[in-house]
Amino acid sequence: MRIYLSLLIYFLITNTGFCQKTIKEYRTLAKEYGYKEDFKKAIDCFTKIIELNPKDSTAYFDRAVLKEAINDYKGAIEDYTIEGKINPSEPDNFFLRGVDRLKIKDYKNAYADFEKGIAMEPDNPDAYRYRGQIKEIRKNYKGAMKDFNKAIELQPYSNNFFDRAMLKSKLKDYEGAMSDLNKAIEIDPLVDKFYYNKGTINSKKKEFKKALNDFNIAIQLNNKEPKYYLKRAMTEIKLGQKNNACNDYMLYKKLGGTLKNKINCN
Repeated sequence: MRIYLSLLIYFLITNTGFCQKTIKEYRTLAKEYGYKEDFKKAIDCFTKIIELNPKDSTAYFDRAVLKEAINDYKGAIEDYTIEGKINPSEPDNFFLRGVDRLKIKDYKNAYADFEKGIAMEPDNPDAYRYRGQIKEIRKNYKGAMKDFNKAIELQPYSNNFFDRAMLKSKLKDYEGAMSDLNKAIEIDPLVDKFYYNKGTINSKKKEFKKALNDFNIAIQLNNKEPKYYLKRAMTEIKLGQKNNACNDYMLYKKLGGTLKNKINCN
């Protein structure tokens, strides 16, 4: 009988909210889970907060950020949309939703978000950078260059120089691209993709010794990227280093490379 009464009391307490945590307690718990990188439990905490207060805009925003951490971009977009309706004067809602839409290749809506964000916060360099990326995808190269220039003017981040370098390379302005890559490296000297793309440009210019040096550095910084070994192998062939090229091609295949062998290693 006592067991039955205990179970009945437990049922009544848990279902009438007597043991329900406060919003403050859920926030504290979510923070603890976040530090532990247990993002799903942190998301659950913010869901509880939203159940207690459906107008808590910060909870939607924080839950969206956590959903991004587990690659639930559609879920994050939904939360930013609700948060934006509750708090329409915050440009971050549009900017961050635009970033997530860009990740799922919803370019039309991402572009609209960046437009709105820039209208509200015209000094956000990242908004220009991402809008420039969409313009480049749409082959509006003049517009993309203008946005990349604006992003660099507002904040000379290495990635802003990198994006402009890639556009210049696409337009066959190799000297301009190399200049921007060197600026990116000056700011962040340990980013492997900067050296890889320098090597690619040097290969196009037939400066194979310089290209080889660039690929060497890229691999030193990141020895898990298959395409780096393939590019270095092709460069070594140009320099008459067949044995090295064959070794690199084997490493390329070992790391998951799938292109057919263009190197005769028999």
